[in-house]
Amino acid sequence: MKKMSLAIGMSFLAQAAFCMDGSVEILGRGTVEKAPEFVEMQVRVTSLCYEKPLMAQEDNAKLAEKILGVMKAYVRTEKDKLLASGGHTVRQTEYTSDSDGRSKILCEQKWRTSNVLTLQTEDMDSAAKIQEKILETLTEEEGMHPGETQQTYAELEQPAFAVYPETYSAMKKEAQAKAWGDAVGQFKGFLEQCKLQNAKLAKISEPEYFGLAKSSPLNEEVGAPIIPDSISVSANWKFVWTFDPTACFR
Repeated sequence: MKKMSLAIGMSFLAQAAFCMDGSVEILGRGTVEKAPEFVEMQVRVTSLCYEKPLMAQEDNAKLAEKILGVMKAYVRTEKDKLLASGGHTVRQTEYTSDSDGRSKILCEQKWRTSNVLTLQTEDMDSAAKIQEKILETLTEEEGMHPGETQQTYAELEQPAFAVYPETYSAMKKEAQAKAWGDAVGQFKGFLEQCKLQNAKLAKISEPEYFGLAKSSPLNEEVGAPIIPDSISVSANWKFVWTFDPTACFR
């Protein structure tokens, strides 16, 4: 019986401390989900260990053109895009690994250049077919060859499914509105438990957003692409109200 009385007393003190503080902090949460609108596929083309920079650039451009030829077939709508972002041409020492995994020098102070080819297409169902055609085009140029010096090769990245920037902006606004609604609902629930006097909204924090416009690969290695059901964006929004707490005890 004494233990029960002590527990009730501690519970009352905790509630009193909460009300006597004269403030309440509420975190509103909201989440919005949308189906992906396009798939983004990237291929990185690298040329390394060349004696002359022009030779590296020419070989890089030849392989890049072969891959772009495959990608162009899937630019079918006004929003589909095909991009090529050339990297710097630099002289540097390149390293690789031996059969035991130990690092070793592949070449010293030779020329390297690179290109990143990006396809954005709304034809998401063809992602696997695009992968297959790109890999067929590469034949011997897929991945780095640790035993060769002067070489040009390509690496196919995992596809990413995404929504357009304008869709993502709209999703953030909708998530923010849901977070506001959630916070209001929580505040009304608090009012039912504690009749506040002179309640004032004292602080509104900047909304925090979680989620990306682009999905993360489900596997590290390139495999059959899986289209996610949705891309999600969440918003957290914090509000602080001050009030006269004495009404809580009347």
